[in-house]
Amino acid sequence: MTEARGDFRRSAGVLCAVAWLAAAAGNPGCSRAKDAPGQTVASSASGTGGAAAASGGGGGGGAAGGAPYAITPLAPAIALDATPDAGAAYVYFTGVDEGGRAGVFRVSARGGGSAAAIAAGPPLVAPLGIAASADGGRVFVADPGAGSPALDDAGALFAIDLPGGALAPIEGGEGLHARGLEVVRGADGEDRLVFSGRDREDGQPGVFALPARGGEATALAKGSPLVDPSGVAVAGGGDVFVCDTLASPDGTATIFRIEDGFVSPLATGLHAGYPCGLALTRDDAALLVLTRDATRRAAEVVRIDVASGARATVATGAAGHDEPGGLHRAKAADVFAFVDAFVDDGAQDEGSVFLLSQ
Repeated sequence: MTEARGDFRRSAGVLCAVAWLAAAAGNPGCSRAKDAPGQTVASSASGTGGAAAASGGGGGGGAAGGAPYAITPLAPAIALDATPDAGAAYVYFTGVDEGGRAGVFRVSARGGGSAAAIAAGPPLVAPLGIAASADGGRVFVADPGAGSPALDDAGALFAIDLPGGALAPIEGGEGLHARGLEVVRGADGEDRLVFSGRDREDGQPGVFALPARGGEATALAKGSPLVDPSGVAVAGGGDVFVCDTLASPDGTATIFRIEDGFVSPLATGLHAGYPCGLALTRDDAALLVLTRDATRRAAEVVRIDVASGARATVATGAAGHDEPGGLHRAKAADVFAFVDAFVDDGAQDEGSVFLLSQ
């Protein structure tokens, strides 16, 4: 893993775009869901920031989509996942800075400013997932490349106090190759982390839960049909939705629903990035998923009705920008943050952080 901490290099895919970052993370998924010839693909709205990215704003509301969504570019960045804080005043994201340091960064949700580093460099190695606490006082990070040599650098979970940026590992989160995560408030008023990863004992892929203050991780579901789960979303009633970019035989992504340990597919044939970005609307009625249209080479935000499975594209990105990453919703509003990172034909590193709102 020491070799993985070298200079930043781009290749292909959101996570694999950072060659050393992918190696540090154990090469999870490491390629976006495949594009089947002649099919329309789904992904996040992409762009490079500035005027070009602005052309990705706004899409029709679609079936049951309500008011149309607008996409606002916030800052150029090589980013992997993003989340608004509880009140959607700021957006926090994981990524890599200009010096090649992996870290967590912040940008105003109003846009027009530059991103500031909250925590960068060791112990963060390959920070893939990020989620905000219910009260907005902390953000949590899943880093599948961090950890101690005793655990073969098999990942760790971290908490970052805001606004100061003090970072600390969460006890019980080490060795689980944690990737995508979400934070939920329990009936006892305590935050709980729900995250995708691999069991430290048997290596099976799964979705796990852990008290945010630390403790013992428990498996909510693991093993088949899960192959490489990444993005997760949790409904108020406790159902968990997880996106797996490798679960389908044709290489497309599948969204599974986990109810009381039972895993069933909700949506298949999606073309998502890594980590797969998905989040529930505030009323839990629909999932917003970042996908990509292979024909246009553009990212899209697709709305999936939880009850019926009906889909509608609610926002589209600028053509030519199609490497979506993670997506999260603000706890107190139907405002979402997502990222796009890609390589153009000249192998230039580019990407952006975006806000999605109605």
